[in-house]
Amino acid sequence: MRIAIVEGFPLDVPENAWWSFYNSPYPAHRLGTAVDVYFPDEALFPFEEGRVVAIRRVMTPRHVPVREDYLTIVKVGGFCLKVLHVKPAVGEGEHLTLGDPLGEMVVSGFFSPWSDRHAHFELRPCHDAYRARGAFLMSPILLELVPSLRGDELEVVECMENYCWARPLKTEGRSLTPLTSEGFPIEGGLPHYRYGALFGGVDNVKLFGLELSVGERLSNGVSIFDANFRVLANGKEIRGVGVYCNNSLFKLVGRFEEGEAVKLTFVRP
Repeated sequence: MRIAIVEGFPLDVPENAWWSFYNSPYPAHRLGTAVDVYFPDEALFPFEEGRVVAIRRVMTPRHVPVREDYLTIVKVGGFCLKVLHVKPAVGEGEHLTLGDPLGEMVVSGFFSPWSDRHAHFELRPCHDAYRARGAFLMSPILLELVPSLRGDELEVVECMENYCWARPLKTEGRSLTPLTSEGFPIEGGLPHYRYGALFGGVDNVKLFGLELSVGERLSNGVSIFDANFRVLANGKEIRGVGVYCNNSLFKLVGRFEEGEAVKLTFVRP
């Protein structure tokens, strides 16, 4: 399934994967130059062909228990694909084609406690393949994949140690993500990553009782807004809500019981 175009190269993932362009605190995501893909099993190569040119282990921040991550660079045409959070099952010099296994996704010291395992992809100039900034802008493809939430009520369906998944109780139509404003899909970690993204060019975003101004419009048609609000679930504050592409569930970063009905409200600080 084709999910984006970057520098003329189509980026493809399996139909049962989900992904996020803007649900991350790291600069490449807010700039629109990276995508995290949550593969159901191992990570797969997302372009037509490439050649592995470098593999490195990288150290993560000292204050987290997981001290290592992996970085793989794959030459794609005249550019380089940067891959993070994947323990490589490939070697330098190896030729890859679309769908070839890259390796096992790992828990990284760069993750938040509520993060799921995923592969991070950026397409970059090969002379500048390693930095946190400087990748090429991705143009997301606005597929209609999951039911859109109607109203503000969810039902908790599964709880993990640091978050719960919840499904919309009422839906209408289909979109790239389960959350929309005026028909445009929204993605992000709201407000825990301090911004959100709307896939469309608008001036204002309407979310759970709030109207927010767009602070920046990217040239790929995505509008960025500051998440300067609090999230209440049944009147009690939680850390936030995560929304992803091709995932019909909402991630509630808080403690709930499975089967619990949850009414969301966004309020000013």
